[in-house]
Amino acid sequence: MRACRLPPMQSDDRRGADSHEATETPAAWKRADLHLHTSFSGWRSLGLIDAQDCYVTPDKGFAIARARGMDYVCFTDHNTINGALDFLSRHPEHEPRVIIGEEIEARFPKSKHWVHINVFGVDEALHADLARLRDNCHDLIAELRRRNLLFVLNHPFQSFRSIGAAHRRLAEILPQFPAVEVCNGTSPRSHMPVIETMLRGNPSERAVGVGGSDAHTGAGIASVHTAAPATTKAEYLDSLRSGMCTIGGLPRGFGALVRDVYLIVGQYYARLYGRPAPMTARRVKNLVAATALLPATLMGVPAALTAVQVARQEWIARFGPWTRRAPWREGARTLTELDG
Repeated sequence: MRACRLPPMQSDDRRGADSHEATETPAAWKRADLHLHTSFSGWRSLGLIDAQDCYVTPDKGFAIARARGMDYVCFTDHNTINGALDFLSRHPEHEPRVIIGEEIEARFPKSKHWVHINVFGVDEALHADLARLRDNCHDLIAELRRRNLLFVLNHPFQSFRSIGAAHRRLAEILPQFPAVEVCNGTSPRSHMPVIETMLRGNPSERAVGVGGSDAHTGAGIASVHTAAPATTKAEYLDSLRSGMCTIGGLPRGFGALVRDVYLIVGQYYARLYGRPAPMTARRVKNLVAATALLPATLMGVPAALTAVQVARQEWIARFGPWTRRAPWREGARTLTELDG
């Protein structure tokens, strides 16, 4: 893994063990939370109730990130750059500090598996081109490489339902990524050494390790960041691409994740019932569906679903063959046996 270990943490930050301990930031190093959501991110699995999975406006997200020491603010909403564009349309003076990113959900062809890929330096034309490739992650990755863009494989274990599927699919794509999210603010801390070990077994590209909060609430913003030497955002991205960077911060833990889930759910219901709006047919459907789901919400279903998702990821990360230096290129042809 190509990640410079000149750790640029501020001494007043709380850090964990290993390479993420607190030290002083070199003056020329700049920080950015590389995985930040805004109210422009939708909740893909709950379209019927028109829910969002984040209610932090771009303005608030920018202000919080800057207040917490981020030199650049990187918006990475789900399959859209509209949050960043909306912010910049009203605050063009902040353009030098804003990195327009996007978290693309890309699927493996003829499969239920998917991955999340952060892409940086996106404009409207590029977004439109990439959106057409979301149904085939191999085509999308090939296009990103052809354009020499910086892109990151986010939370590698999140989308898979078995160890075999994760091993086989990661074997197919991992050698093609210039960077991998080693530290995600919403993932278990135990994933960090596992991903680092996995990357050390990926000799073909020697991917850079980066980190981001994956914040969907204000509390999580800048809990994880990546620092690199730069004087402009273009130089910052170039430093990441070259591996001259380091990760700061740690995941916030399961309790914080559940609190965030319920904060988002509470914000949804407060907006649904508290904000007057015309009673269109769609709003009626939203009200009926959301009201029907309310008892399950109060009985703890969101917490239970979150726990199941975290447990599944933990199982895959802890008990997969990641501790071995996997021969990724050769393994891509043979690991299909693991998945039957």
